[in-house]
Amino acid sequence: MKKRMSKAVSILLVATMVMGMTACGKKEETKVDKNVKKFEIFAGISALSPDNADKPIIQQMNKAMGVTIDWNCISGDTLTEKKNLVLNSGTDMPDAFMGASLSDSEIITNGSNGVFIPLEKYINEDTMPNLSKLVKERPDLLATCTMPDGHIYTLPTISEMGFKYSDGNDYYIGAIPQFMGINKKWLKAVGMKMPTTIDELHDVLVAFKEKDCNGNGDPNDEIPLSFEWGHWCAGMTTLFSAFGFTDYNADHRAIKNGKVYFQASTENYKKAMEYFHQWYKEGLIDIESFSQDDSQYIAKGSGKDEKLGVFSWWEIPEVAGKHADEYEYLTFLSGKDGTLGVNLNEQGTTGHDRFAVTSNCKNPELLMKWIDQAYDPVLSMQIIYGPIGKYFESKPDKNGVYVETKDAGGDLKAKTELWAPNRQLSTDFGKYYYMEDRAKKRLDDTANIWFKNVKNFEYYPSVVYSLEETETINNNISDIKDYVSETSANWIIKGGVEEGWDTYINQLNSMGVNDVVAAWQSAYDRYQKETK
Repeated sequence: MKKRMSKAVSILLVATMVMGMTACGKKEETKVDKNVKKFEIFAGISALSPDNADKPIIQQMNKAMGVTIDWNCISGDTLTEKKNLVLNSGTDMPDAFMGASLSDSEIITNGSNGVFIPLEKYINEDTMPNLSKLVKERPDLLATCTMPDGHIYTLPTISEMGFKYSDGNDYYIGAIPQFMGINKKWLKAVGMKMPTTIDELHDVLVAFKEKDCNGNGDPNDEIPLSFEWGHWCAGMTTLFSAFGFTDYNADHRAIKNGKVYFQASTENYKKAMEYFHQWYKEGLIDIESFSQDDSQYIAKGSGKDEKLGVFSWWEIPEVAGKHADEYEYLTFLSGKDGTLGVNLNEQGTTGHDRFAVTSNCKNPELLMKWIDQAYDPVLSMQIIYGPIGKYFESKPDKNGVYVETKDAGGDLKAKTELWAPNRQLSTDFGKYYYMEDRAKKRLDDTANIWFKNVKNFEYYPSVVYSLEETETINNNISDIKDYVSETSANWIIKGGVEEGWDTYINQLNSMGVNDVVAAWQSAYDRYQKETK
């Protein structure tokens, strides 16, 4: 009840804002004055970050364009609140918003009512040469920030970390977020081979449960299979491949041949729930898999004695710790009839929430020239990570590539990064700066090991939702996800999927799942038209 009241209040606030702005009429742009070189920008920053005015990259950008920026920098939980106060006030509007996490509904509402100005006329080789060059390299980029009314009110960001596969297409580091690992030392202890089917894994887990595999004298401390239910990288959905699918998307969104559907309402999903209940019933699944957090989970894998037979994570070493060498990947398994299906995770590499210009700006062309610097590869490198001389060595190496300092990473990135539009193409690595070794290994493993059994390479792209679609999704998806998560967990723990399936489907329908899928489909279809 509390959730529904909260949603009702949210809808009322959005409606009130839109009605109020409409009643005032579409805001007119301020008269252009090309002599203006001073701007005010409302900006989001990291909690550890100093004011943007103190950042070397900003000072460099300002000097290059001869501009002065007055910053209103906000960090932490107050960013959304203060951003909304500024947008709703109608007065004292800054010249631009940067790094303020603008939602599609905020962009559409403030664009259609004239608070944000259309930017497409400035995206040309004279005003924005760096972005224009980037668009030539990634022709679909502007489609990802074009609103349903045909205008671009915010600038794009692109962040690629991927590889070119044998089919000639590019895929990215999150394509398969859950890597399963199996203890090969335990396999040897029970005298069994690496499983290739789900039933073979079942038999292996039974053996893990019944034997003192870690050899510490306690035959009861082995955990055959552990995971974190619903976790993006520690979940169990890689095992669902034996039922013809994987369900990596948090909203259970899937696509096949251009048709979007809800994965958690399919017959294959039902079969998976029924099958894994038997595993739980036999004590093969860690009972804490539905409640543990990351620290509890990792503690089980990295303690004095290895206690995990099979687990899931982004990479093996982070969970297994000093035992990492005792594990190897447990790749996608097939079902009884040879069924094996994989749905790649969505690999959206673009965003459009980091820079908007308001109608209060008197010289938008100069401001756009200023922000265009952010699309220079070397400046983007410093925007994403931190400045040369602090995060990167002062001079590039013999290959002309910048190398991170020994202090790079962790808190230093949070202190030096700039929340602004930027570009990071897969081709930038090794040309301007190096990819982290761990990331490179993960990409290599994805391409050379995990992709071997992938047949369907289709995935849902980065789309732009209309205001109506956004409201439909936001008003329904949270409750739908909670219902699916709770019901599915109960089916694995307690059983009853066969008896409860029809009720479950009816409840999803009453909660608006078909409307949500229709909104996803509509946005996808529009994206397809814009990118042709």
